[in-house]
Amino acid sequence: MGSQVVVLDVADRRAAALSAAEAAFRATVSQALSPLVLMDLNLRPVAFSQGWFTAMPPRLSELDSPSWTLGDDFTASARRCLRGGGVETCRVETPVEAGHPSHWFSFELHPWPNDGSPTCLVIATGRDVTEAVMAAREAEEAGRRLAEQNARFDAALSNMPHGLCMFDAEKRMILCNAAYSRLYKLPDEIVMPGSLLDDIVHYRRSVGTGPKSSAAFYAASVEAMLSGAAATRDVELTDGRTIRITHNPIATGGYVATHEDVTEAILAAAQIEFLAFRDPLTGLPNRVAFQRAYDDAVVGAETAGEMFGLIMIDVDHFKDVNDTLGHDAGDALLKALAVQLKRAFRRGDTVARLGGDEFAIVLRDLKNEGDMARPIEVLQGFLRTPIEHAGQSFTICASIGAAVHADADADPTHLLKNADVALYQAKYDGRNRSVIFKPAMRTQVERRVELLRDVRGAIAHGEFDMFYQPVVDLASNTVAGFEALMRWHHPEQGVLPPAAFMAAFEDNDLSLQLGEVAFERSLSQMRAWIDQGVNFGRVAINVSSAQFRTGRLAIEIEAKLKHWNVPADRLTIEVTENVYMGWGAEVVSDTVKRLHDAGVLIALDDFGTGYASLANLRQFPVDRLKIDKSFVQNSQDDAIVRAVINLGSSMGMKVVAEGVEGPDQLATLTAYGCDQVQGYHFAKPMPASEVAEFIAAFSKSG
Repeated sequence: MGSQVVVLDVADRRAAALSAAEAAFRATVSQALSPLVLMDLNLRPVAFSQGWFTAMPPRLSELDSPSWTLGDDFTASARRCLRGGGVETCRVETPVEAGHPSHWFSFELHPWPNDGSPTCLVIATGRDVTEAVMAAREAEEAGRRLAEQNARFDAALSNMPHGLCMFDAEKRMILCNAAYSRLYKLPDEIVMPGSLLDDIVHYRRSVGTGPKSSAAFYAASVEAMLSGAAATRDVELTDGRTIRITHNPIATGGYVATHEDVTEAILAAAQIEFLAFRDPLTGLPNRVAFQRAYDDAVVGAETAGEMFGLIMIDVDHFKDVNDTLGHDAGDALLKALAVQLKRAFRRGDTVARLGGDEFAIVLRDLKNEGDMARPIEVLQGFLRTPIEHAGQSFTICASIGAAVHADADADPTHLLKNADVALYQAKYDGRNRSVIFKPAMRTQVERRVELLRDVRGAIAHGEFDMFYQPVVDLASNTVAGFEALMRWHHPEQGVLPPAAFMAAFEDNDLSLQLGEVAFERSLSQMRAWIDQGVNFGRVAINVSSAQFRTGRLAIEIEAKLKHWNVPADRLTIEVTENVYMGWGAEVVSDTVKRLHDAGVLIALDDFGTGYASLANLRQFPVDRLKIDKSFVQNSQDDAIVRAVINLGSSMGMKVVAEGVEGPDQLATLTAYGCDQVQGYHFAKPMPASEVAEFIAAFSKSG
């Protein structure tokens, strides 16, 4: 409409009725640039201002529109204005029409004239408040979103499993969550916004949740963090818990930190570490940890020329300890050995249990071979002290093989094999000793390994048999019996005596297998002689330590005697002195007593060469003392021979002299009162097929 003023007169009748003042008022309204509307008592528009047409959509700018309305709020305000004659206000949102988007207007409604006349009109003056309304709405929406965000933040803080706190650059608390308070047992008044960190730490110490580290150290770490360095570290508390604290600096100064109780996690990790790298029985490093330490030592030797040592340890006859004394005793032995190992070696040495009764030690930074030999000597001294378990006392016997890498040009990876060779040599030399590897041992061990392999094959092929050497009774000049001696019918070397395969008797498994062969062959032969009417007297069979240590020897011998139907009084078992010594003394005692009570004769073989004492002779049922041939064949030992014969006589034991090879020896033994003799003077060990003929010939010669 531009600058023109448009006044629509809807009816000549209505125009004639207007007073001059009303006409002037309408003219004023029409010319206004603000959106104004003049309404009659029925709230129908009678005039619009020029500004109305600019601001309002077309439908709201028609005087004769039957549906003209600005809404219920506007209508209600206009009616109150008419009734009360006062000013009313309301806010109206205009409808959307083509080319006219929705707007918000704030209207003030005045009655005119304001004299209560029945022809009163209402003038509504509008002001576009769209921007203010939208701004208010945006502010309201922003407030709502902020409230929701704060609610979510509060919920997150409240439900966090970890403690969270925030401090400013002056170490004053900004906020913290409930988990932080619970973690350190802090009441609300201690963690109010503005609380000082030093006061909080002081209170924590008073209730036992302070850091175990010094206050200076703790303060220094906080200062470093406040300088802008993010960090995570574990802090151990005085109550034993460990808290993992992660500090992150805030751009505006200060920091935010999370506090997580990792005590259980650390314990679980330690348990995993223990299971992965520790032996659960002894607490020592396991095979995996040993291999890692050994590999590290090899790297040190290859890169820095470091000298290091390796020690391998096997408990002697450990299986027999378990079988005879029980697994509890075996476990007690292993744990006691672990304690002694840790005492003997340096803290930096890796003392590991490889499994079963096998232990190993890696020694780094050695200066010479003596640095390895000295702790071995200390360990052997410790092992001489008996251990007690379930009322029983026994010592730990162990074979020790050691090797040292001292040559920078040598391959350090061979050390493991060298230590194994030395350990094998220690076992071969009689066990319960230590051997340090020497290059010459490798050939010897390889030969023994080959021999043991051949012996196993020979047992499988039945190449072992028994020869029999007669035992002559001097008083009656008759054959009192025979000693069964093993021979190997070697397919290439002929008949071999025990000295040719002695290494097999040092091997626990082969010793048991050969012992089984000895009993089966001897008892079956005795049954044959009995059936043939051969008066062979008694047959003596040598019994090894390994057979005793099984704890089943008495039962097995009784079963074999019954199986072959051989009377017990036709059997003698020969036991060396050393069998009576050590942890298995009680097992040996029970075995020989049971066999003795069954009628089996017990002979103590090689008497004088071992460590048996008079106490052993009184403790065990011994029927025969056998003088070792080394004394019989050396005239300088006559006093020993005479003493043994007198000892046996005084204790009611018969004495048998071995190794009688000439008439002079026989005469001397007869003069000393020896009971029985055996040796080449009478006969060498012979095949079973020659025994009957020998007995007959000897009887005729006598």
